[in-house]
Amino acid sequence: MVNIAFIGAQTGDEGKGVKEAHYAKRAVAYCERNFGRRQEPYVLTYRWQGGANAGHTVEIDERKEALHQLPSAILVDGTYNLMGEGVFLQPRLAMKEIEDLRRRGVRIDNTNFGIASNAHVTLDYHIDKDVKDSAARVGHTSTGKGIKPTAVDKYGRVGIRFEEFLDRREFIEALKQRFPDGVPEKFGSYEAFADSYVAERESLADFSVLQSEVMKKPWKFKIGEGAQGFQLDVDRGLYPGITSSNPSIVSARTDLVAGVVKMYESSVGGGRPFVGRMPTETETHLRKCWGEFGTTTGKPRSLGWFDIVALNNAIDSCGIDVLVGTCGDRLEELAKIGHEVKLITGYKIDGEIFERWDKSFHKRGTLYRAEPVFEEFEAWNRFFDREKGNLTPKAQRFVDRIQKLTGREFVSHGYGPGIDDVFEIRDILE
Repeated sequence: MVNIAFIGAQTGDEGKGVKEAHYAKRAVAYCERNFGRRQEPYVLTYRWQGGANAGHTVEIDERKEALHQLPSAILVDGTYNLMGEGVFLQPRLAMKEIEDLRRRGVRIDNTNFGIASNAHVTLDYHIDKDVKDSAARVGHTSTGKGIKPTAVDKYGRVGIRFEEFLDRREFIEALKQRFPDGVPEKFGSYEAFADSYVAERESLADFSVLQSEVMKKPWKFKIGEGAQGFQLDVDRGLYPGITSSNPSIVSARTDLVAGVVKMYESSVGGGRPFVGRMPTETETHLRKCWGEFGTTTGKPRSLGWFDIVALNNAIDSCGIDVLVGTCGDRLEELAKIGHEVKLITGYKIDGEIFERWDKSFHKRGTLYRAEPVFEEFEAWNRFFDREKGNLTPKAQRFVDRIQKLTGREFVSHGYGPGIDDVFEIRDILE
């Protein structure tokens, strides 16, 4: 059994879903080649946190899918896909996502998909509060998917778990504990609110599983996929501009932790510093060229240069073993506009240069005063040479410098949007 977890080592949107689907597809092929075909899958993929506020765009077999809650390998035949106990499940969106995928020919049933019975559910009153709170806070950004209110209920011991949600009587009793004086008036009575979810309960009931039972099966491969990224981790990230869960803490034992990184930085949302953000004119041009808009929200992403200081913090905190690169091909656009590629190697704050993460960065005002210290590289016309099967010299120099400054090697690079557009340097499935 090989256990691999893919962590977004930046601020999200690094292409974790594409990488999970790529390695899941390869793992299935490896198992079928070495062990033969069988009815039950050899490969487990699981998503350990996040909710409907996280999205992954995955291109497979010339088809593009935007996934919001389901693990990305649901698109790969021969896998079993688990929404884990740390996920915030939005039943209405989950049902719609499953139905939409089925209409487009994706097989989803209880033989290849499960939802942890103790995952907490995000309900209409969570979403309602999230939208109202977001509208009232100037400068605050939210997906409006109810994630923070769900987390507040979970840790306040008044949340509702998936297995309770599926049982009408238990659901109503849990609602009474959450709202002793009755649910908010717009949602009617306890019974009326519970009955508004009849279709979702019927649609999702067959997927409820005990996570520990799933995890202990004799899978040949376990592949974990985090949502969001390290810098949005509620404990380790750029507080308070973070999410409500732990993208950087894997919920299962792993043999290898792969940090997924873009060859630049991107970020959607607010309430946190962004050291090394690109100049507005450059950012606007590249955002349009690269389609840098949130998969779930459609919001424009802020763009910046690759940040070694932040990445080394992720490596140290998460125990990242290897790096998986994405989007190096996009930086070919810089050569077209005559712009160099930049690498952040330090932060200058109040006259002092920091090359490693510092405890003072946990004071929320510190990094807003940081000026990036750059190294510059000549932009490449091509990132990957398909004929030679390797990176081009200019791209390789940039990658080599990252490897030297982090002490971690890249095991693969993505050079296109599809799950097969991957140059593998070392096979991490072996």
